This record gives sequence, C-alpha cells and structure tokens, in this order.
Amino acid sequence: MKRPLLTIFTLLLLAGCKEKIEKFIFDSSKMNILTKYSYEYKSNKLASSKETTYTVMFGQKVDTMVTLTTYEYDEKGLLRKEVSKMNFEELPSIRFFDYNSNDSLIREMEISPEKDTTDWSDFNYFPDGKKIVYSRMINGHIEPNQDFSKFIENKNFDTIVHRMVYQYENNLCKSLKEYDGKNNLTRIVEYDYYNDKLMKETYACPIKSMELTEKTKYYDYSKSDQFPDYYSLGMANDTIEYCKNEFVNNSLYSTTTVLDHGKMFEKSFYKNGRQIGMIGVSKEMNFKIYESYSYFENGDIKETKSYSEEITK
Repeated sequence: MKRPLLTIFTLLLLAGCKEKIEKFIFDSSKMNILTKYSYEYKSNKLASSKETTYTVMFGQKVDTMVTLTTYEYDEKGLLRKEVSKMNFEELPSIRFFDYNSNDSLIREMEISPEKDTTDWSDFNYFPDGKKIVYSRMINGHIEPNQDFSKFIENKNFDTIVHRMVYQYENNLCKSLKEYDGKNNLTRIVEYDYYNDKLMKETYACPIKSMELTEKTKYYDYSKSDQFPDYYSLGMANDTIEYCKNEFVNNSLYSTTTVLDHGKMFEKSFYKNGRQIGMIGVSKEMNFKIYESYSYFENGDIKETKSYSEEITK
C-alpha cells in the first residue's frame, strides 16, 4: 500500500513546478482561490481581524468575499464574544465564551444570523487536559443525488448531539462512552497504554446486547513521542487508515494521512513547526487539491492559496 501512495505523491509533486517552498511545490499559475488576512491588536489583545477571499480566473480576481470579526473581552482579559459578518449578510454570527471560577473555558456557543444556535460545546478538565463533554451542531442536510440549487432554496438541517463520558484510572483515560440526543449509547472507545503512552484505541458500536468492533487503532512512537505514526485495522483485519510522519533534523517535515481504505489521502508539509502546504486527493470525487499557507512573524496566518484539478486517468 505504501508504494502506490508514494508513487502518486511523487507524480503530484513533479507536476506543474512553479513555486517551491522547501520540498512543497505549488503551481501559482493554477490558483483559483486566494485568501488574505489582516489583524488589529490593542493592548496585546486581538481586537479585530479581516479575511478577504478572492475567486481568481485566468489570473484576474472576479469575485470577493470579506469577513470582518471583532473580539470582546471582560475585565479579566478573557475573550467573551466574537462577532463575525460576511459582506453579503445583513446580520452577523456571534460566538460566546463562558468560563468557570478558575477562568477556564467551559462553554462555546455560536448563534447564526438567523438566530439559531448552530454550535454548542461544553468542556471539562481532566488529568490530560480539556475535553469536550457535550456538543450540539446544526448542519445542512443534502439527500443523495439532490440538486444543490434545490438544497439552497429549501434548506433542511440535521441536529447532531453528542455527550461524552470519560473513565480514568491513575490519571489515564481508560474509556470513552458517547451518547446521542436521546441518551442512546452510540460508541465505546477503550484506551490501552504502555509506560503511560497511548498504544491502542478500540472503537466499538453497541448493537442491542452486543458490541461490534469498528476498528482498532495502533500508535508507533519509534520516530517521535510528540507525533507518532498510526494505523487502524477494520472488522476484516484490513488497513482502513494510517498516518506516516517524516522528519528532517528532528523537525516534522511532512505528514501523510490515508483514509477510507485509501480512497482519500492527504500530505501536509511543515517548516519551523508551521504547516506551509497540503496536497489532498479524493478518488471517489476524482479530484486533487493543492493549498499553500504563509504567516506573519508572530505566527498569524497571512495568506492562503489553493486550486483543484480533476484526476486524469
């Protein structure tokens, strides 16, 4: 499986050499989406940001979408509200933040311009850090083979609810149980460790009185403790996904991720700890996408470029 993957990415990297950042190659002449970012800081706090996305055809900008976001803080300097508005919207979307008595974030909520709560997440704190214990999202629903224009005219939405319950032993998370909005148990994840390192995750779906194992995920720390490789075996003991990291001078250089039995894969490139580029391929959608990222000196994202191509057979 590795040999075809490396061959495909080699072909992708050799095609259309225009702009080279380290070993990542981006063909700027094919760019069709360009996004630029700007920021305003006050008293070392982010006060506002601007995201301007251009649609590019034949080297010319033909359409522009602008998103302006302002940030509000309380007397402690804690972020309380983000207000974002696109240039074609009459009303903004608003994201609220709540904290506990220790000033730790415990809730995020987003209200759409239509006044719907589209995103709601509650957090709790455990020996290994902050985790989501409840989430509620409203997503657009498209029926199979539905015309996209009909979806825009007659929007239907799905409300997806997850409640997470974690079990710990000796400060290590041993299991996770997920429940849906009707309090039905939908997934069980069990975690196995060696010398306090996570080595295996087992995902199971409860069906009546049985637990059907969906996949088993294994971690490999031989190259890095911070960025381990991993692979997952499915019910038929076949490899359904894997991630391989490459390092140069002990620094992360690239990450290759394969999903859905090889139908989708992505290769990300890094420099000085920042992602500088990505190549993604979907065999089912028959396309590949290229993205390039640049940053300001303080680490804020400065510019993204992208284009997609049909996979030629």
